[in-house]
Formats: sequence, C-alpha cells, structure tokens
Amino acid sequence: MTKQTPGPAANLGPAGLLLVIACLSLAAGCGGPHDSSVYGTVTLDGKPLETGTVTFHPAGQGAVAYGRIGADGNYRLHTGAEQGLAPGEYIVTVVATAPPPDPHSEVVGKLLTPARYGNLDQTDLHFTIQPGKNQIDLALQTK
Repeated sequence: MTKQTPGPAANLGPAGLLLVIACLSLAAGCGGPHDSSVYGTVTLDGKPLETGTVTFHPAGQGAVAYGRIGADGNYRLHTGAEQGLAPGEYIVTVVATAPPPDPHSEVVGKLLTPARYGNLDQTDLHFTIQPGKNQIDLALQTK
C-alpha cells in the first residue's frame, strides 16, 4: 500500500480553498464566445427608425448576431438566445418594413429602409467589434 501525501490545496485551509474556487469561477466566465456587446440607435435621415431588424454578419466564420429595433430607434444584439457576439469584423444589414395593409394577409409591408442596407453586397455598414461594450449608432440615408 502506497502512502499518499496531501497536495498543495491541503495547506490552504477553508478560506484559501474558497478563494481558489472563486477565482476559478470568475476565470471560467471570461473569454467566452460572446464577450462583446453591441447596442445603439438606428436613424433614417436623422429620425429614429421605429421598427426593423439589425443584423451583424461576421466577415469570416462565426454566428450571426441580430437585434430588434425598438420604437425609440434603439437596438441591442443577440446571438441566438445569448446576449452579445464575438469580437471581430462584421458587415451590417438593416431591414425595416411597414405593417402589412391587411394583418391577416401574407403580403409583407412596404420596405422603409433603402434596399442597399438589406443586401450584404451593397451595404456600406462595416464595423470592427472590440471585446467589451460597443456603442454603434447606425445613421441610414435614403439617398
């Protein structure tokens, strides 16, 4: 039978062990795939856009992040059910439509934003997302 000697954690005592566990818990929460947050206001010709969707498409690989535009023009991005997105380069699309003329119809309402903002190949909205908080206001123009 081999005699086992106590490891370094045995010398920490209860308070030291709690400190190690707390540090490990904090470290586990850092550096995740969604360690950036993006929020801002969308305007069209200087006025807040009251509806629509903002979508951040990664320039390379990765998850798409999206946010609904509120009545005040503000948005906050989500990746699936998670808040935020990974840092990196993104191409942004914005699409807003008016309510359909008949709510029971499958007809989509009139496009409120210029079509170029809804097309990945035509949009001029390109941003670099840094770790942490990123405020990105989107000033759209009809012309």
